[in-house]
Amino acid sequence: MPHVHRRHAIAFVGFFLLAGIVLTEVLLRSQYQNAHRKMALRYQDRELCTMRAPDPRLIYTYVPNTCGSNTKGYNDAEYTYEKSPAIYRMVIIGDSVASGLSRTEKFGKILEQRLNTNLSPHMGRTYEVIVLARSGYSTSQELIILEDEAFQYHPDLVLWSYVLNDPAHPVYHNANGELGYFWYVPQYHLVHALNKAMFQMHEKIKSYTCEKEFHKFLHCAYRHQIEAHIRKIGDIARKKHIPIIFLIHSVFEKGKTYAEYSLMPVHTMLNAMATSAGLIVWDLYEAFRDYDPQEIQVASNAPGYDPWHPNIKGHTIIAEYLYAKLTQGLLVQETPKQPM
Repeated sequence: MPHVHRRHAIAFVGFFLLAGIVLTEVLLRSQYQNAHRKMALRYQDRELCTMRAPDPRLIYTYVPNTCGSNTKGYNDAEYTYEKSPAIYRMVIIGDSVASGLSRTEKFGKILEQRLNTNLSPHMGRTYEVIVLARSGYSTSQELIILEDEAFQYHPDLVLWSYVLNDPAHPVYHNANGELGYFWYVPQYHLVHALNKAMFQMHEKIKSYTCEKEFHKFLHCAYRHQIEAHIRKIGDIARKKHIPIIFLIHSVFEKGKTYAEYSLMPVHTMLNAMATSAGLIVWDLYEAFRDYDPQEIQVASNAPGYDPWHPNIKGHTIIAEYLYAKLTQGLLVQETPKQPM
């Protein structure tokens, strides 16, 4: 083939490849838009509470001053960034478990009240517990909150509320009720489709060696990613010279008591990772093991089983556990003497 004809053939093939890529991108974009129209009908009230986050890494955030959110989009009271020396401040990072049932019915607020009732009169200082938690957030999103927002409040202590579904992918998994998929807009739909295919292939391969139970699978398939995230939390604690507590939440396993709890190997793995990263590790299995799970988990009207969310009694137990740990350790110098 003459050189000029070879160049024309290459250009011809290149043109059709490019046309194929463009056509595929258009088709995928159309499919995406159709899927989102159906989701918008299925979740008609979703945009009342949530919106696309200005930071694309977060994917979605909560609309300020709606659905119980404060001016910063958190289900909590208002706090200024600045604080006086008379305030001891804790920041909680987490998802819907830490966000709680309401502004007041959550372990962070119950703990705050307990500290101010028992310690504040004796110590002459106020205790503030600021909850920077959003429903459906995964570890990758929570890390952004820790880095970009938490330290603006000048905390004396940070508590990382870790639930065993936290390693879930914010878009490809459904641990957030499709909020990630609902708000995520790919820059290039073909690249997104390829990334999703690779993600699904990875999960398929891991399914041959990892247990199928969701929480066990996550901590097997994404062990290295989880360890990297925990190391990053530890690095931040050292850099900021602020202690970070890594609080591991127990799961409510359907039809099981805590005597039959099957996820302790996951807890043990997380404990080892977090301890190695220099974090303070507390495990809520210690607080829950003497209770019937049905007694402390939220009663859900939604279809399906909710394995993660405690009811008000569960939140109170968590707060009491944290209060005891704090006043026996980190706040030991501030613990008032009990009357004889």
